[in-house]
Amino acid sequence: MIARRHAIGAGGLALLLAACQNVVPQRALPEDGTIDLLTLLRGKPEHRRFANALAVAGATPRLGLRSGAVTLFAPVNEGFDGLPAPVLALLDNPPGSPTEAQRALVQPIVFANAAFGLLRFQDIAARRNTVVTWDRARLQVRPTGGRTATLAREGVTPVAGRAPVTITRGDVLASDGVFHVTNAPVLPG
Repeated sequence: MIARRHAIGAGGLALLLAACQNVVPQRALPEDGTIDLLTLLRGKPEHRRFANALAVAGATPRLGLRSGAVTLFAPVNEGFDGLPAPVLALLDNPPGSPTEAQRALVQPIVFANAAFGLLRFQDIAARRNTVVTWDRARLQVRPTGGRTATLAREGVTPVAGRAPVTITRGDVLASDGVFHVTNAPVLPG
């Protein structure tokens, strides 16, 4: 009886090890304009909270080729850490059907980090380094390198002790727009 258990256990272990060897590593999604913004953001674990914010805010219908090109300033997950606990709870565990109150908590953040049109760094420079966001505010984009910059919302005084919002990697192309990776979200005024 003991020999049979060991044989079954060994067989199960062999199958488990074989399955582990056949695991295909997840390929990095191409950033060449062949994949849509939402799929690209959802495929990048470092942007999980922002992808969830787009869904909770009800902003996903604004994405896609039928709606026209969009530019997003996409914060990494850690950039949201200083936000109020109710907002973080929504971003970490988004409801399937957000209520109007839940949308109202998240929508201002999304709208402050999105603009209509495909705005790469060269396009932003042609607009005097100014971007108009979905909430009609103006963002000043000050280049610090080839694909990096700082962002400042016009009319909003920077918070003492808070690091400026920076684009750490710009011009990530999607089929329906572009996003710029930021260290934190631009907060609404």
